[in-house]
Amino acid sequence: MRPQNKHHSPHPTPHSSHPTPHSPHPTPHSRRRRARAFSLIEVVIAVAIFAMAATVLMSAFVNALLARESAASNDLINADIRAVRMQLLLEPDIEAAEEGDEYETLNSGEASWEASIEPTDVVDLFRVQFSIRFSEPPEGQAAEYSETLYLLRPTWSEGDERSDLLQDKREALEESRGDYQF
Repeated sequence: MRPQNKHHSPHPTPHSSHPTPHSPHPTPHSRRRRARAFSLIEVVIAVAIFAMAATVLMSAFVNALLARESAASNDLINADIRAVRMQLLLEPDIEAAEEGDEYETLNSGEASWEASIEPTDVVDLFRVQFSIRFSEPPEGQAAEYSETLYLLRPTWSEGDERSDLLQDKREALEESRGDYQF
């Protein structure tokens, strides 16, 4: 009789390196397979992190859309303000400028404007308090606008005021020179 070879046995022995289907001891191969799988807690944490990132990205996207809409609305009202301001700048008569006028804008309906004009200590320079009321401002924009301008307008100066102001400046300059002769 020949001795049996342990390596070619048709039935596994208890000391065999191959596991049986009901073996209580895991082999290195089954441990590797388990280490590659995700546990339920790891999946839940990954989903929570994804949800937080999605929420942050969505809110950033919504904020960007709102900012874009607001910028477009600001551009519309600013274009109308520039158009109405141009009406003031084109007015050659100071009394007509103080009375104001009405102007049909492209985006804000009818604009009525007026100006309060005061001369300054500089020849032909005027301080102008300019205000506008829009009948139909763009959504989210104020119906009234006001600003202070300093305008150099020789046509708004009266001849005798200009002469008096120039004379005052000349005297102040001569006083500041004192005894200095050039």
